[in-house]
Amino acid sequence: MVAFWPLGALALSLLAVGCVGQVSPPTSASPGASDAGAVDVSVVFPTVVDVPMADASFVLPDPGRVTLHRLNRAEYNNTVRDLLGTTRTPADDLPADDRGYGFDNIADLLTLSPVQLELYQGAAQALIEEALRSPVIPSVRRQFEAEALTATSGGASGTAWNLWSNGELRAPFRPTAAGPYRITVRAWQTRGGPDDARFNLLVDGRVVMGFTVPNLAATPGEFTADVTLASTLPVVVAAQFTNDFYDAAAMQDRNLLIDWIRVEGPIGTMGPPNLARGRILTCDPLAAAGEDACAREVIRAFARRAWRRPLADDEVSRLAALVGVAHAQGEGFEAGLHLALQAVLLSPHFLFRVELDADPTSPAAHALNDHELAARLSYFLWSSMPDAALFALADAGRLHDPATLRAQVERMLADPKSRSLTDNFAGQWLYTRSLADHDADPTRFPGYTPALRASFRAETEAYFNAFLREDIGMDQFLTARFTFVDDALAGFYGLDAPPGTGVRRIDLTGNRRGGLLTQGSVLTVNSHPDRTSPVLRGQWVLNQLMCEPPPPPPPDVMGLATEIIPTGSLRQRFQQHRADPRCASCHALMDPIGFAFEHFDAVGAWRALDEGFAIDTTGTLPGTGTAFDGATSLAALLASDPRYPRCVTRQWFTYALGRGPDPSDDASLEAISHDWSAAGMRLRDLVLRIATSDAFTQRRGEPDGGTR
Repeated sequence: MVAFWPLGALALSLLAVGCVGQVSPPTSASPGASDAGAVDVSVVFPTVVDVPMADASFVLPDPGRVTLHRLNRAEYNNTVRDLLGTTRTPADDLPADDRGYGFDNIADLLTLSPVQLELYQGAAQALIEEALRSPVIPSVRRQFEAEALTATSGGASGTAWNLWSNGELRAPFRPTAAGPYRITVRAWQTRGGPDDARFNLLVDGRVVMGFTVPNLAATPGEFTADVTLASTLPVVVAAQFTNDFYDAAAMQDRNLLIDWIRVEGPIGTMGPPNLARGRILTCDPLAAAGEDACAREVIRAFARRAWRRPLADDEVSRLAALVGVAHAQGEGFEAGLHLALQAVLLSPHFLFRVELDADPTSPAAHALNDHELAARLSYFLWSSMPDAALFALADAGRLHDPATLRAQVERMLADPKSRSLTDNFAGQWLYTRSLADHDADPTRFPGYTPALRASFRAETEAYFNAFLREDIGMDQFLTARFTFVDDALAGFYGLDAPPGTGVRRIDLTGNRRGGLLTQGSVLTVNSHPDRTSPVLRGQWVLNQLMCEPPPPPPPDVMGLATEIIPTGSLRQRFQQHRADPRCASCHALMDPIGFAFEHFDAVGAWRALDEGFAIDTTGTLPGTGTAFDGATSLAALLASDPRYPRCVTRQWFTYALGRGPDPSDDASLEAISHDWSAAGMRLRDLVLRIATSDAFTQRRGEPDGGTR
């Protein structure tokens, strides 16, 4: 079957349709970049919509350049979901995506290895098979040769079974689906007495129909009955001989001989409706227009959505030629269509987000075309492909209109698919994704269960969503006097659970907790399994909230020694560790921030003492020298520090563009941050400002030997 071609044969078919050619590798390294296992993937890019160029008399700000962007695992799963309506998540089997600048959607790091390409082929085959599955359950035929069956009387006679006395010949059968089945028995008799042989057809001992057998060995008869089988549980089909006759004196012996029992079905049974098939197969290949016209119609519509842009006629022709390849191998129209649609999903135009420069070496800024902008917007807000509304606006050339673009951002944020911002942006920015991989020492923290870990994540996700959906400024993100708890988390925090189920909003006025920094998720993932880590907690604040990461530690530095019997609080033991001058400068930045959280243990539970020793949570904020005492005091300082809104802006900008900020972005980032802060620091406003910025709506080429 064409649909089961090996990787090499399918790769050759992709070459034939112009899906394989050169994809340029990243031109500049990002933090954490690794090109191990990378492979050049060929692509022949067609000419698409002309890209408008800026007036030579006007110099646009440098919007930077995004490397050809492979869909990461979340984006691939979401895209095939929206393209095909599948519930499969095939990218879960792919290698983990590399991370840079804190995120796994950084284009420079999204390389493609031979292993990934092979896994993509398997995924494409399974996805297309599922999408084109016929809603009619295929009928199967099982023929049971009589001499191989069991019986209550008689014996084998050549290729038949001779029931020489009343009894049953039994065939076990397991239906593939509930529905109507047809049972046929091939039989004849040896005549004796005045009557012909008779038998009953039984299913699980129940008589379905009775038959008279006038046939002799020279002309066996086939006796058929239809029956409905209600489930897929095994049944026993039997032929029961009922009128044996024997007259020794007259030398007459009536017997029933059975050649085989055959079961066919289910017959004409419809399975669950396949909506994807109806959306893809929009024409009848047997209609007057013919197979080629139908194939081109189906391929053009499907590939247009999959590749997120209109197709050129020659692209459609090369894909449609694969239907002819199937015919040449003796396969039908649908087998060829399977192959063509698999090629669509294996093309770099699907696996990568392609943006073109009219002159790839020109540093002049130019606007993205509308289809490129639609893809940038949808993968920013949904981690998935554009929907019909975005496609329609791109087709009409209207998406670049500022009012239209703003309206689409508002619409898309209101759509349930914007949940991806919580899963993929906040999940990495706030480390809630890391909870799944974090284990706490069960002997020290028996209360840290998988259920509590899930409650931690649900709290922070609901909290982030409140700031994304409501008009609450991000200046309150670190200090707000509310959170979201379920019954388990309320008990862990020592709170009275509000009425209802799941996570519910609860007021924290007068409580020692408040804002993001005292939530169990943040405190836990920035701890060691057996103790708190002021270093990890301080580093997290510097990295994620201030964008001022400390330098890496010296390669030969020793960690804090473990004490079986603590000789002091963790802070006191760290004082000795910081005596090493190689460590002092970094720890002077991280430790004071990390010590602010020491009243919360390694799983975020409040504690008054550390191993019986007093806890000191005082410190000064690096860069300002302002004193604080405890997590909520530190949070208030951070919320009013100008580095915080700049860092939040930078984090969103990085995720939205899929690249790290360049020095050329500094002025733009500063302007966005300043204006956003002045306008109240609402997240929806920040998303709008980034999505309408020059860096998001424009790009440029890259001079030979240059950088972004």
